[in-house]
Amino acid sequence: MAKAYLNRGFAKSELGQNQAAIIDYDRAIAINPNYAQAYNNRGFAKSKLGQKQVAITDYDRAIAINPNFAEAYGNRGLAKADLGQKQAAIADLTRAAELFRQQNQMDSYQKVIELIQQIKG
Repeated sequence: MAKAYLNRGFAKSELGQNQAAIIDYDRAIAINPNYAQAYNNRGFAKSKLGQKQVAITDYDRAIAINPNFAEAYGNRGLAKADLGQKQAAIADLTRAAELFRQQNQMDSYQKVIELIQQIKG
């Protein structure tokens, strides 16, 4: 059941309905409080709404549940970059890149490396 809410939330977010997506992610988390993907996705939807600091809290929870969640590190790094926290952003993005490389997700690894270079200027 939690996965159904996660998937519906993702579809709503893709349509730009981020507030509605957050409601579905909340439902997924209520069913499974250890659903790292739901925290990550909710954080992403909140970030799209400009709620960067609140999004970081969700990314923190996703990472606490799954310390190898590369996407959550990357999303948290981007949110920190948007808040002007350059060094913290680079640290998170570097960790995301390491995890993507370890998980053999080379396209994602390359994208994160490029983001780090952009932030470094």
